[in-house]
Amino acid sequence: MPQDSTTVRVSRRAHQIFAQLAERRATSVSELLDRLAERERRHEILSDYNTRMAELLASPSERAAWQRETARSEVSAAEVNSPPEEDAAVAG
Repeated sequence: MPQDSTTVRVSRRAHQIFAQLAERRATSVSELLDRLAERERRHEILSDYNTRMAELLASPSERAAWQRETARSEVSAAEVNSPPEEDAAVAG
């Protein structure tokens, strides 16, 4: 899959490691680096989320507000996802 690319300078040791990993995974060094970068990006997002959730859950007022909002979202989702026959039974 052709993509725009650029040159990245790495130590010889790092290049050897990347080459070995790529070979074992039957992929190119470029593809390996793309996957590693995406994995690290996702890890950072989840780490930030976990940190924020820990802060939120540690604060009683923020935790209560979050729980109210979550409950409201779940009710809204249930209303949107309920089959039409259930809507008619509830209304009648």
